[in-house]
Amino acid sequence: MSLTNEVPQMSLFAPPCQRWKMACEISESSQADYIPEDQITQDAVDYLKSQDEALYPEIHKACQIFQQDCLSRAELEALILVGESDAEIAEHCDLSPEVVNVYEKLFFSLRHRDTPSDWLLKHTVGAPHFTGFKDHHLRQLWAWFALHGVPEVLDQVIWAYFEELEHTDDMGLSVYLHPGSHVHPDLQAMIADCVTPYFPPLYQWDQVFLRYYQSIQELPISEELQTPPSQDYQTKIKVAYGVLTSGLKVTAAVWDCNLPIKESPTEELENILRILDLQKTASL
Repeated sequence: MSLTNEVPQMSLFAPPCQRWKMACEISESSQADYIPEDQITQDAVDYLKSQDEALYPEIHKACQIFQQDCLSRAELEALILVGESDAEIAEHCDLSPEVVNVYEKLFFSLRHRDTPSDWLLKHTVGAPHFTGFKDHHLRQLWAWFALHGVPEVLDQVIWAYFEELEHTDDMGLSVYLHPGSHVHPDLQAMIADCVTPYFPPLYQWDQVFLRYYQSIQELPISEELQTPPSQDYQTKIKVAYGVLTSGLKVTAAVWDCNLPIKESPTEELENILRILDLQKTASL
């Protein structure tokens, strides 16, 4: 049987780490004659059986990143998700392109799914988008911004986090919202909305996202986007910070039936991408 590096035929519902999951199952199985369809999965099986770090250094490093689930994993997955190349990610994360490639294939295989979808949302952000992000959901937050497909915004989101680490003892999402934070108010507004999604929205997400994009790109702010977050939103940022850091319990606000129903996450993403495409076309 000739092994391939192509993505094997899998269920449409298979998770991004399906190859690693398959390798684990095969390595623990008594069916020693079963051969995976692709080379990387076979290499993972051999690594799991032999535990030979020297023979499979890229798999060993990728496995460490995945299992430790720290900042390096959050950053790596977000950059893969936003569409950066292996070389670009390697430079950004201080890894080799080979490690990035192996990680994507074994643990985060989703480059073949390059349009917004419920599958992507489920396997990259998951329940926090609907139930509210907790302080430890940094990886999920970066994934949510990565899903918008705008590397410039994601770079700023990640950069702002590491910048603020120098000014606070917080470690999770609260880093963005702590008192005295230098984080852009539009970014704070969007994060606060992620923390407390059970409140009626005080703004349209796509408008704040686009204004933030225009500001970091030093573009003229569109007239319809010039209104900054309201004073009410400053209160919501404070509430979100309290939720993240002190376990503050809040009661969901009663939803006004006259308010428009919020778009689905996929619709939000598609709308933002459509507007950005129109802006790029207009600037040509």
